[in-house]
Order: sequence, then structure tokens, then C-alpha cells
Amino acid sequence: MNRRYLTAVTPLPDYILQVDFVSGSRLLLDMKPHLDKIRFRPLADARVWNSAVTNGIFVRFGDVELSHDEILTMAEQAYE
Repeated sequence: MNRRYLTAVTPLPDYILQVDFVSGSRLLLDMKPHLDKIRFRPLADARVWNSAVTNGIFVRFGDVELSHDEILTMAEQAYE
């Protein structure tokens, strides 16, 4: 079974990632606090940032990949 969780991703200005879920929910994830980490540094390049796509499970920005679970965890940590 190929389960899908995400319907769309939109890279917004100021490194806010809009994530739309199959449930109809929408998340605005601030990626700025993560850009200093080696893994996410490529996202500081506007071409990489604006290349965001999803296959329903992962969000990909070129070679940088985030799972739907990781996106939710990052969002939860922002409120701790």
C-alpha cells in the first residue's frame, strides 16, 4: 500500500514552508532556525528553496529530503 500524507508543498518567502496534508490541514513551518545545520544549509540558496516538491510522503529540495513525520516533529519542537 502506497500511503500519501501530503498533497502539496509551497516554499514561501522568508523560508516558510507551506505544507498541505491530505486531511485538509495546512502547516506553515518556519525553516529559518534550521538553516544553520549542515543538512539544511543548501536551502539558503533561493534556487534550491524554490525547488520544493512532494511525492506525498517526502518533501524534496534537490538533494535535501524531509519526511512527513520529520516535518511534524519540527513543527512540534517549535512550540516547546
